[in-house]
Formats: sequence, structure tokens, C-alpha cells
Amino acid sequence: MTTIGLQEGWAENRPVRYVTAGQTPLTLGGMYVLVRGYDPRGGPLLLPRHKQILDSIPGMPGYSALRLVHFVEVPADLPLGSVKSVQDVLKRSLRIRTPGMIVNAPVVPLDSKSTVYPIVPAWHEGMEIGYLDIGPTPIRAGNAYQCIRGIDRATGRIVPVEGQKMIFDALPSNPSYSPIWRLHYVRVPDGIEPDTLRSVQTIRDRKLAIRPTTMTINAPIPDVGI
Repeated sequence: MTTIGLQEGWAENRPVRYVTAGQTPLTLGGMYVLVRGYDPRGGPLLLPRHKQILDSIPGMPGYSALRLVHFVEVPADLPLGSVKSVQDVLKRSLRIRTPGMIVNAPVVPLDSKSTVYPIVPAWHEGMEIGYLDIGPTPIRAGNAYQCIRGIDRATGRIVPVEGQKMIFDALPSNPSYSPIWRLHYVRVPDGIEPDTLRSVQTIRDRKLAIRPTTMTINAPIPDVGI
């Protein structure tokens, strides 16, 4: 069983705790939600016990944890489990409404245990899967910084600074905050004590070498300390 818990980091000189939810591109997958109609305010009336349908899973070329929500109107007496894939939706010629809502829903093993966000069962091509329900999200990336000593020539892997936490450039209260981050490596010499780097400004003040990568990581911050 995989346990999805909180990791410690820094943002704007404040301790934070974040969830590591893997890499994801800034592209959109799809989530199809079955509804029986809408209330007077336009809110969807969900079909109880019916699972959402995801159009991609990890390993597929189009996979993304960021998903555009499509509301699919179905009869209220739809048999449970009769729509399990995007193809099931399309072949029934069901009415689809796409209001522009984007949610952060990385696929995780269905038997995972999460200490923060709920794990919701869903369908993909007739297969039952699970996703981490992180909630609505913008389509943009902040910047995250991982401190390293260098690159191991034998393996080609980075050598992280032991004891130094990840650094993020924005707190959740910041208008520019996003749970998706572009990863940067920061080269830290041996003379700097671990975990004394606690903000992007400190990295710049010490004139440390920063190497941006093409990786974007999914790391929402649900908890901020004093």
C-alpha cells in the first residue's frame, strides 16, 4: 500500500508542508462527471454512487493530472456502472457541458492511503482506478528549488543536499500560487549548512548557481507554519 503524506519545505521564509503527487505537464486531460441535470443556479446535480470517468492514466502520452471537467447529462435511472469509459459516453450521444472548470486529479493506486486529500474511485476504459482529489487549480506553474551538491558522474543522477528541504517561491496566500511547480536545481557548496536556505531571495543573495529543468511537479501545499 502506498501512503501519500506530507513533506516539509520552505516558502517565503516560512515552513510549509506539501504533498508529492508526481510530475505532470501543463496540458489538460479530461474528467467526465455524470449528472442528472442542474439546479436553478446552474450547479450540477450529481448522480450518487456513479464514478467519474478519466480519459488518461500514467504511461499514456496524453496523461496529465490537470483535468478539464465535462458534465455529462444522463437519465436519473441510469443503471449503476453502465458508463465506464469515454467511449461509453460518446456512443450514447449524451449531452456534454464543459463550463471551464479545471481540477487537479493525479491518478494513484486505488489502495493508497492519503493523510490529506481524499482518494476517489473512478473509471478509465472500464477499469476501476483511483485519483487524488486535490481540487480546482489554475493552469500555471510556480517555481520550486531543490538544492544539490552536483551530479554523480557514474549514474548521472543528482546528489541532493542531505537535510535541506525543498524551497517554493509562493505561499498559497500569494495570488500567483499554483500547486504545479517548475523544478530548478540549486548548486550548493559544502560550506553552507543544510536547511539554512529558506527562500528564493536567500538563494539569490548567496549568488548560488540555479539550473532550471523542463520538469513540472505536482506538489500542493495544504499547510503553512509560522
